[in-house]
Amino acid sequence: MKKLILLLLCVSTIATAQTTNKSTSGSLIQGEEAGYSLENSPNTNWVLNSVKALEALDTTAYKSFYATDVKFHDNQEQKNIAQNIAFLMTLKSNGIAVKFERVAPIWEYVHKTKKMNSTDYYVISYQHAVLTKGDKIVKVIINAVDLIKDGKIKEEWLVYDTAGILSLFK
Repeated sequence: MKKLILLLLCVSTIATAQTTNKSTSGSLIQGEEAGYSLENSPNTNWVLNSVKALEALDTTAYKSFYATDVKFHDNQEQKNIAQNIAFLMTLKSNGIAVKFERVAPIWEYVHKTKKMNSTDYYVISYQHAVLTKGDKIVKVIINAVDLIKDGKIKEEWLVYDTAGILSLFK
């Protein structure tokens, strides 16, 4: 009987130690407190509206979605808003039209760690663009990540294949 009680006590002690031992290393808050995703939010709608302005090649409206000091990481090449607008104007002056078949999937990731003073809001999207010039059609999928701060896009990372777009300039 003593052996059985001792065995149960050992098993109980081990089980308790395993369930209450939480790691305190690292800066992430445990569980859902580190972040969560939203399928639809004001920030996802903000990005969708910026895509509509881009599609219309309306540079004034397009600029209104971005912070004045926004950083673009366009296929790992860093640009500012003036350089990004110049590219849109180059498309327009070369008779290249931009349409988006869809922007999906799109979601917002809300991120917070213990060491952060504020929360970061990222909108991640896959933008299915169709660029046309005359009878030439190029389809491009753009993977976009937008960091939104104070109601504006503060930083944007874009990854896409440029080969088809460049062929429209020939």
